[in-house]
Formats: sequence, structure tokens, C-alpha cells
Amino acid sequence: MIGGGHLGRIHAKLLATRQDIELVAVCDPSAEARNEVETKLALPTRSTYESLKDQIDAVVIASPTIYHHAIGRWCLDRGIHTLIEKPIACSVREADDLIACAERNDCRLQVGHIERFNPAWTWTRQSIDRESIHHIDARREGVYTGRSTDIGIVLDLMIHDIDLVLSLIAEPVDSIRAFGRSVLGEHEDFAVADLVFRNGATAHLRASRISPCPVRSMEIHGHNEWLEIDFSTSRCSVTRPTEDVASGELQADTLPLAERMKVKDEMFSRWLSKTEVNPPATNAMGNEHSDFIESIRSGRSPLVSGRDGARALRVACEIANQIASQSQAIDGIIPASRLAAARRRAG
Repeated sequence: MIGGGHLGRIHAKLLATRQDIELVAVCDPSAEARNEVETKLALPTRSTYESLKDQIDAVVIASPTIYHHAIGRWCLDRGIHTLIEKPIACSVREADDLIACAERNDCRLQVGHIERFNPAWTWTRQSIDRESIHHIDARREGVYTGRSTDIGIVLDLMIHDIDLVLSLIAEPVDSIRAFGRSVLGEHEDFAVADLVFRNGATAHLRASRISPCPVRSMEIHGHNEWLEIDFSTSRCSVTRPTEDVASGELQADTLPLAERMKVKDEMFSRWLSKTEVNPPATNAMGNEHSDFIESIRSGRSPLVSGRDGARALRVACEIANQIASQSQAIDGIIPASRLAAARRRAG
């Protein structure tokens, strides 16, 4: 385990309970982070990941994003199967290099897009006709936590929904339009993006870390139904028009005024049918670990491969670059164009 911060400790705690693997150590250069792991989790630690050479077969990387490529490359070059937290890297070039390195060394490379293992999402993928999808609307918002400040909200949060949308719609993305703003620092804290796919399907994505309350939701609109997902509660619902409405025999606009006034009270009886779904609860991160371990033992590709991670990153980078290019300042807001300057300084 490389990375002993907040997310790394969650990974480590779950991995330590498994009977099918041995957790060798949690590596972190910070003495404070190592002390947290040792005192709260009672797990062994190391100050450098290089000390794990020849001692491990697989690794989970939960370091800051700016180190993903260097650490991932070191592991893959040594034949170590790698689960790397999202985003896979800071740039598409780095992501492609990790993928090539994994293939060259016959290593499994998995990216930690954990929402793919959310039970609500698992149910949704099994239930929806992906060919029928017309539009997806996603919101992922929260309060400022002080974590992941090395990247903006697009690579931190929006990339979850980018990955989910791309896993449903296999068509190429034909166009992207984005807007964002920086409020608390040099990286964008708020972003919206509209994607248009080759087949005409569209997606509207919204992400923020300056919202008063957390939201992790998605609506997926198909030909004759729409699904709503609450990722925080792992609940979903399916709404369909009733038979008379779907056939066109019953239309609210044609009714006399007195009957039209009743529609709001009869919405989910006479007009629409809504089914609430509560999939069996599971631990998404534990499922993610199981998929990674099984992919190593079976030789199959993990559910979220390096190529999946790179595809999501490619779209995320285009969105972030559009935001960075917006030079017009907003009163009282640090312009998002400062992101471009920060990237230039980072090389």
C-alpha cells in the first residue's frame, strides 16, 4: 500500500481484514501519516516505497495525483500489478505510458473509479438498455475538505461521472463545452460540462467543492424510461409512463382545465409509474479490491482498466483545459485561467 493519507488508510484498513492476501506495509514519506497508520490501524509502515522491492506482487497507490505516474511506473517496471487511484495520472501522455508499461510487463493495471462498484450502479448497468440512452445528467457536489488540493474539481470529482458516462455510451465524444471557476485557490472549484456523442446522446455534468451540502446523483434518460441514482445512499428508481400515456391515448394538454388541474395529484398513479429500487448493500471499495485480486489470479482485465482510466482522463483534461483558457475574470472570483499558469510552473 503506497499512501497513508485519508484514502490510503481506508484502503489499508479493508485490505488488512482480507484472508486471501497479506498486507506487507503502508508506505508514506510523512512521519505523521505513518504514525496515524501505526496507532489507529496497528499496521506496519515504511517511509519509502522503494523498500518494497522484491517483497510484493501487487500494490494499491493512493498518493497525490502528481506522483501517480512516477510511482506507478516504478511498480509496473518491476512486474508489480497496480491499482492506482483516480485519476490515473496528470496527463494523457502519462496515462498512455503507464498502460504501455503494464502491457509490456504483463501486469494488471486498474484505476480506482470506485463508483463502478456502487451497488446502485451495478443494478443500473444490468437494467438499462444502453442503446436507448438519449441524455445523462449528473451532479457531484460537496463542501471543501482540504484534500486533493493538487488538482481541480474536474480531476477530483467530475471524473467519476465522466467514467460512468463513458462506460455506458461507447460512441466517441464529438464535442465538449465547459465552464468553471476558481474560488479558493489556483484550481477550479466549480465546473459544468456538456458532452455530445457521435450517436447524438448528450450528457450534462456538474461538480463542485464549494456547495453547502453533498450531492452524488445521476439521471439517465432512455427511450421510454428514466433512471435516477443516488450514489450516497445506493438507491435508484425507474420512472415510466403508464400504458395509456406511452401510447398517446392519454395526453394532459388535451384535457379540460378541471381535469388538467388533477394531473399533479395523479402524476404517479394515472400518468407515471415509479419503482424504487434498493439493491443489497455491499462495500464498493471491498468489491474493487476483489476485482483487482481476481484479475491478477485469472489474468483477465479488471473492470476499470488502464485504458478506461485514460479515456476518462482524456475527456477530463479537455474540460479542464477549456476552463483554464477562459480568461475573463468574474468579480470576486479568482479566474480559472490561473490554472494554466499553475500547470506551466509545474511543467
